[in-house]
Amino acid sequence: MTDKKEITIRPAKHTDIENLKNFFIKAYGNQTIFQDGQFLEYYFRSIHSNKPTFINSLIGINEKEEIVSHYGGLDYSLIIKNKSHSLIWGVNAYTLPDYRGKGVNSKILDYFIKNNEINGVIGFTDSTASFYQKTGYNIFNYNKFNRYILILDHKKTLEVCNYINENSERLFSQELIYNKKQVTSSFGEIVELTKNNIDKYKLNLDEDFSEITTTNRTKDFLMWRFFENPFIKYSVYGIVNDNSLNAYIAIREEKLNPLNYKVSRIIDLYGQKDLISTLLKKGYNESILKKHIYIDFSMFGSIYEPELKSFNFIHLENDECSILPQVSSPIEKRANFEFIGFISKTLNQELSSITKENVYFTRMDSDRDRLAKIN
Repeated sequence: MTDKKEITIRPAKHTDIENLKNFFIKAYGNQTIFQDGQFLEYYFRSIHSNKPTFINSLIGINEKEEIVSHYGGLDYSLIIKNKSHSLIWGVNAYTLPDYRGKGVNSKILDYFIKNNEINGVIGFTDSTASFYQKTGYNIFNYNKFNRYILILDHKKTLEVCNYINENSERLFSQELIYNKKQVTSSFGEIVELTKNNIDKYKLNLDEDFSEITTTNRTKDFLMWRFFENPFIKYSVYGIVNDNSLNAYIAIREEKLNPLNYKVSRIIDLYGQKDLISTLLKKGYNESILKKHIYIDFSMFGSIYEPELKSFNFIHLENDECSILPQVSSPIEKRANFEFIGFISKTLNQELSSITKENVYFTRMDSDRDRLAKIN
């Protein structure tokens, strides 16, 4: 029988790591990646070197000093009208069943709102979206991420649709042309970005987006997010002019288990608009060489929609996003719960006025791209 004593809420500490591992196994099962200490060290690390790991996460402790609730926080920053503001993405919110209904989640959320400049959330159900809206979050009129697909192998892509029992008519209703083009051998102005060369370039990515609210893509952030990730390999290509990085694309190869087909997921695409088509061609080129069956890109916003459509990406929205699997190990049919929301104790007027048309977020943001299970 569960003890009725009050749960103590406090910020997590590095010394909690073993207790956290045990909690995540109870929450997510024996195969969860969250039992891996190296993963936890990376995932919950602040990009600000003066902050300790786990400092942005809250835990609930019972009378036995066991962790029974957790609400994680990932350390980002948000650009609003050319000014950078601290943003904590709320992730991995979970309370063990025996401790629900005691107000633990409400206390944790209240702490986040009072102590962080901006709080963000991505990926939740309709009922949770309603809860966040009532709490004061701007959830953008219940809009969700849109998805863009470029099919490179029709037969194998159709097989993937059939495997998850999904109607594929929407995907094959138009003639696509880019899978018929020859592979290009050279892209003169494009360089492959790595942890060893990113420091050589000055970032000039935001030139076209003074009114767009989006993630602040600093060198430290890009280093942490793409180049120092010990679990996922990204191919990152940038367009450089006079040692200035003006646009980039970050791509991850994923295997669709158990079919073993491979796909390209564009995790992030950002920079000056007139350069985006060149980066899409580079991504297409690499995907063809690697025999990927389609290219997948999800975004919240519309800043690159003309470039994607001109490249013959198919635009999927709302329930259509589930036509192809959004998880890969194993692939499965999954509803589109990719809502997004923000709240702030000091900037709520600014945040409440922004709409889907003047924001931009991708799978790079929050926890939308990470490992889920131990391989």
